Amino acid sequence: MGSIDDGPGNFSVFRTVDSGLRPTAEDNAACNDYFGSPRSLTVVERLDARMYTFTNDPSTGFLQNPTAQNVGPIYVCDGPIIDGQAFLDQWGALTAPGLGELSMYGPCGLEFMIGSPGRASVDCVLRVNPNDSGVVDGVATSNSIANPLRLPDGRTGSLWTLYTLGEGTAPVPEPVAGTPQPTGSVKYSVGREVNSVSTGSTPACPGGVRTTEIHAVSVDAATGAASTEPSAAVAATASICYQNPSSPDFGASLSITSYGVAPALTATSTGQCRRMDLAIEPGTVQQSCGFTLPPQPALGLTGGQVTLNGLVPTNDAAGSANSAIWTTSFLGSITPR
Repeated sequence: MGSIDDGPGNFSVFRTVDSGLRPTAEDNAACNDYFGSPRSLTVVERLDARMYTFTNDPSTGFLQNPTAQNVGPIYVCDGPIIDGQAFLDQWGALTAPGLGELSMYGPCGLEFMIGSPGRASVDCVLRVNPNDSGVVDGVATSNSIANPLRLPDGRTGSLWTLYTLGEGTAPVPEPVAGTPQPTGSVKYSVGREVNSVSTGSTPACPGGVRTTEIHAVSVDAATGAASTEPSAAVAATASICYQNPSSPDFGASLSITSYGVAPALTATSTGQCRRMDLAIEPGTVQQSCGFTLPPQPALGLTGGQVTLNGLVPTNDAAGSANSAIWTTSFLGSITPR
């Protein structure tokens, strides 16, 4: 159906899974440096994980082999904070093919899933620091299903979406085949906005209303770079009602219909959005949103989350300045078609 636009930066998407190993002393020390003393004593989680590129269904976007290629390490640590609707302050470090070693920091929303005891949805919006491999700015967002007690049905895992500025010059090693991981019942899908329309503000949606199609996209096996050639099939449709943009975050409500399951599933949720000023053209800003999905027992859905990461006009939260990446997680017995 033709190409779509990344804008001035580049998108990468990775599946991550808790490695089950203790973090290295070096990673823990870097985390402690970020939080400082005495805040480092309040860190509630230190997680060592691996990043994977994946294969996904070309029409629905649902991951088929979530750990197809093992492409690098990722470490995150979290401390408590109250920052708008965010309750965690996260610092992280990863090594990605082509992008090199990256560190990142920022707030995370946290919501416990009433249909999945012991699980929580976590959506982070992290600033990516410049590095020596050509990355000059960026933002990393996560769609994470946390299992801090390591209960049955899958370890903590995420889909991370990176939007980076600058030409990464780090090596791109030959990918190493991944091995199946204990990912449990979570099913992730990845897509991009197509035919997105800002329909203007209403009394209930003073920040505007966005309607969009979401079409599946694949990622490069070696680098995780998201394709700019989406599927012709519509994987989902969505509408977002935005409140007026404010700092640190602002409210939004979502209605999404996924055609990747049978019968099609429609879910509604309230969530929050954040903006981040990147080194891009004036009048454009990075905007991320996260929504926790309520259970629908009749369809086998015990919970889930939707996130999106894209650029918007500064004066139009419902607009689009590039084709945003959408990620969806479904938990439970619900099965992609």
